[in-house]
Amino acid sequence: MKRLTLIIILGVIWFNSSYGQFSGQLSSAVPVPQGNSTLGGFVGIYDGGMGVLGQYRVGLGSYTDIGFKLGIIDLDADHGNSTGADLAFDVKYLVLEERLRDPINLSVGGNLDVGIFEHVNIFSLGINTIGSYPVHLRGGRILDPYGRLIFRVERSDPDVGDGDTDFEIGFNLGSTFDLNQSTKVLAEIQFDDPTAFYLGLSFGL
Repeated sequence: MKRLTLIIILGVIWFNSSYGQFSGQLSSAVPVPQGNSTLGGFVGIYDGGMGVLGQYRVGLGSYTDIGFKLGIIDLDADHGNSTGADLAFDVKYLVLEERLRDPINLSVGGNLDVGIFEHVNIFSLGINTIGSYPVHLRGGRILDPYGRLIFRVERSDPDVGDGDTDFEIGFNLGSTFDLNQSTKVLAEIQFDDPTAFYLGLSFGL
């Protein structure tokens, strides 16, 4: 039964027809500490395009942070051959904490994503859960692998023809790695529509 469920989920991920999740996760389950913030820059390589993204995250409390993302996305000829903007907002709340002897760090949250392109606008609203577990390396550096499962509703409104609404399931796998006390490098693979790879840096402010 578990194997059948996994096959169904993977089938939904790989064979959906819509194309509108450009912002990724770009952070682990652990929120930015209260009163602190981070600024990141990332490159996105999509199945059908490329993009440059920026992210600002700020801690609102001991267990909550919010993030704002802005991206410029360049799609290839198979997906409209157009350049557009992607605006995203997300919030996450930490419900399990590894340092308090929970098995992993686990956050729940939601996100809003809006893509504005020449011939179509895409609106996505979703809920997600993010799990991560820090690996403490020699020298005090931390490798923090994470995964996100997202359930979202996506609406596409083209200039010509009828709009389309789809239910989507996506999965992201990534990790951060400390370069120093204030800088992390991040790499992430996205199994959604589109499939994508993100790479970039995040700086503590």
